[in-house]
Amino acid sequence: MGEDGHIYCNPESFGLRIFAETRNEAMDYAFSMFVVWQDAAGQLFWAEDAGCSCPDPFEDITEIEQLNTIIGADGLEAFFNALTAWGDHNRTDTYGDPCTVDTTKVRRKVREYMTR
Repeated sequence: MGEDGHIYCNPESFGLRIFAETRNEAMDYAFSMFVVWQDAAGQLFWAEDAGCSCPDPFEDITEIEQLNTIIGADGLEAFFNALTAWGDHNRTDTYGDPCTVDTTKVRRKVREYMTR
């Protein structure tokens, strides 16, 4: 576990940095996030989390092994499928107003990195 035990607020304690992220900005007293981290060797990891305003995002993740990895074509495909599903889920109405959730930047950044 990281020193401060929080992979989102203190990714450095896990030997990571946030590589890319997106969130549902329409949520006032809740959160829904999709985050990609990178370690010093260049490996990419990802996770999604959602909740009310009480918990911190990703507070249940205490070890890197709990994150998904993007390794090879299968890992990249699984990542894109999960990101698409997260985006589709978050494009539902929030209190009667349509949500705009943009996954384009995360998708592009990961694709460019993985195909370099």
